Amino acid sequence: MDFITERKKWLRFAGGAAAVLIISGIVFFSSCGRGADREEDLLRISSGTFNSTLDDVLKAEGFDDRGRYKISSALSKRLNLRRLRIEDSYLIAYSTWGPVKYLSVAKDLENYLLLPSTAAGTDADYLLSVTPVELTPGSSKLSGQIASSLWESMSAKGVPPAIILDYADIFSWSVDFLTEVRDGDKWALAWEYKADPSGRVVSQKISAAVYDGAESGRKAAAAVEGSYYDEKGDSLRSMFLRAPLHYRRISSFFTNRRYHPVLKYFRPHLGIDYAAPSGTPVSAVADGRVTFAARKGANGKLIVLRHGSGYESTYGHLSRYAKGIRSGKRVSQGDVIGYVGSTGLSSGPHLDFRVKLNGKPLNFLKIKYRSSGSVSGKARDAAAAAIKALEAE
Repeated sequence: MDFITERKKWLRFAGGAAAVLIISGIVFFSSCGRGADREEDLLRISSGTFNSTLDDVLKAEGFDDRGRYKISSALSKRLNLRRLRIEDSYLIAYSTWGPVKYLSVAKDLENYLLLPSTAAGTDADYLLSVTPVELTPGSSKLSGQIASSLWESMSAKGVPPAIILDYADIFSWSVDFLTEVRDGDKWALAWEYKADPSGRVVSQKISAAVYDGAESGRKAAAAVEGSYYDEKGDSLRSMFLRAPLHYRRISSFFTNRRYHPVLKYFRPHLGIDYAAPSGTPVSAVADGRVTFAARKGANGKLIVLRHGSGYESTYGHLSRYAKGIRSGKRVSQGDVIGYVGSTGLSSGPHLDFRVKLNGKPLNFLKIKYRSSGSVSGKARDAAAAAIKALEAE
């Protein structure tokens, strides 16, 4: 393999962009006097991640005190060396006869390249170049059927944890994944991502999703103009979340082992009891204002929220209130307002959740879903096409 090919191969490995190749060319042409195809001009590569400090890495590589100081001083002009972590990487290229050709550090999607000053003809010890790490786009599409829980079924198919949580967020206005999931329900989703040269995914976003449940019915969504809409162009957002226990909040405690965050639920005469581990975060189901946050008899620690159009929601038996929750406080849909407990007249940890309309108790599970908006024309057609393409496979 010739010298130029070898050099470009390792520069791509380091995540450098075109500008890095140009700078590296300086090193190559400066060594042409020795003969570019001589064995001593081939590169020897040392690379890894930062299990310790940069200084420890350089010590292990055989740099003396003066050499380590110069490299650290040059990098610290643009990079905080105290914030190097295990996910950050380095690459050092040597000539087989000894001298360092260049040193590269990749952190936070930036590539920091140090070249010896003799290569560029400057008076400085090193020439520092900072370029974006080249990202590779990709896409994935998976589908499956519920056999136990959404989390377990998707995990078994290889869906990344963050994507599972995003999927639950998309349908959080229309599906309660804590109580409405049934064996045999079907799901499908497509997502796009970008990966760095090491293959680590650095960003991902769901482009289309479908959930077809025996209890919830069929729900579909596609990303259009920064939000999610169904094939009719209706927004997935609604006035009320489907449940006050947010799937993402509970799922943060999941492991690869089977875990049931919600043990059961049943419908009392005037509300819903959600049995959940003590300390589970409780979310406001809609935008509103706190009208009560204190102990109240058998309800224990209770929060009452007043919403628009005459609606009111209550959250009882809490273990504690979220920071800043007090009468008069404005809250947004999805905000954590308290935590599941067993205060008041309670046989175990659970949330007593109730909704009223103009003072009259309602069965929250029967409240009709109302979209918060819609799109038409090309945007609606784009959403419909993305959902159709997902379901076609």
